[in-house]
Amino acid sequence: MREFYEFDEQQYERRGRAWKYIAVAVVFAMIGAIAMYYISPFLNQDSRDTAMEPEPEGRVEQPSVSGDKDTDKGTTVPELGAKGDLFISTDNPVVDIAEKVGPAVVGITNKSIVTYRDWFFGDLYMQEQEGYGSGIIISEEGHIVTNAHVVEGAKELFVVFQGEKQVKAQLIGMDSTSDVAVVKIDLNDAKAEGVEYTVAKLGDSDKVRPGELAIAIGNPLGHDLAGTITVGVISAVNRTLVVDQKPLKLIQTDAAINRGNSGGALVNANGEVIGMNTLKGSGTEGLGFAIPTNEFLPIAKELIEKGIVVREGDKPGLGIRGQEITEDYSKRLGYPRGILVHAIIQNGAAAKAGILPGDVIIGFNDKEITTFKELQNLIGQHQIGDVVKVKVWRDGEEFTLPVTLEPLPSE
Repeated sequence: MREFYEFDEQQYERRGRAWKYIAVAVVFAMIGAIAMYYISPFLNQDSRDTAMEPEPEGRVEQPSVSGDKDTDKGTTVPELGAKGDLFISTDNPVVDIAEKVGPAVVGITNKSIVTYRDWFFGDLYMQEQEGYGSGIIISEEGHIVTNAHVVEGAKELFVVFQGEKQVKAQLIGMDSTSDVAVVKIDLNDAKAEGVEYTVAKLGDSDKVRPGELAIAIGNPLGHDLAGTITVGVISAVNRTLVVDQKPLKLIQTDAAINRGNSGGALVNANGEVIGMNTLKGSGTEGLGFAIPTNEFLPIAKELIEKGIVVREGDKPGLGIRGQEITEDYSKRLGYPRGILVHAIIQNGAAAKAGILPGDVIIGFNDKEITTFKELQNLIGQHQIGDVVKVKVWRDGEEFTLPVTLEPLPSE
């Protein structure tokens, strides 16, 4: 008879009991949801922090130029390269690249002192000179990568931004073998000058193919032509050229590169820096070369971290050229016995310590020095990066200088 009832009482009672269970479950679910709402910030803190970590690539942003982020001490490598997508237009990418990447390319002024001695009269002369080049901003902390030959011999360095705003810079390190150097601006100085800049987005130079669009950005012939854009194609990749007896792996392009472009950016159609402009073919047109990003970036990181690049087989040295002052020469010249410094390697260990041509090295770590052999033996007991005490005689006065040993340049 049950199947004819409009309502089956037993079935209704079972349903009634089910709804009770459902109601109880809903109540507990609401309580649980409310509880989770208040405690989830504590339970999920780790996962949220992980999710907020910066990704390796991203949008080029205007960094803060306050001093708060300027905590780099030369031992910690900051994140290099901008984050996010540049959103470069495919209709005319060069216009967007000029606007969005251009502010990441700066001018560099190198004020150096050329020192020479009049050996006839014995007088020491110094003359100031200026050189110009370009650089690429690679970190929000103010690190700028450029060519070593742009900053070589620098007594003072200045970075010139858009609007001709100038900020003094510090040389973090340079590696003549790869022709890569890193300089850094003080963010407080940049803020005081009202400087605004962007960080370049760094691309994968291993993916570059001949025939791709290539845009060169830099300061040809000095700062008067700052931010010059030239356009061409990638002519070839993996070119190996010997420059100053050192092999360099380079990207070849027909985008115009001239003196002053050194250290500037070679950019692809996506606005990514794929190389650092370095040199052009002598007496030729449409023959420019850039150090690939994947080549200069690891070197830049090591310079930021250590200040030098150490390669297998490198030996420590002072970075000087000179001759022994024998007892006979000592009597005739009135100089003490030791090593007379004829020349110093620019930005080498001796140069950084303040040793000058015409100085006589007479001691090393409290030991008297009279011959090159003695000096070499004592240096050989140390490693690259060790700080040693070099005793120097200059114009009748003796003093001791701390010198940080650096790799000897390859011949």
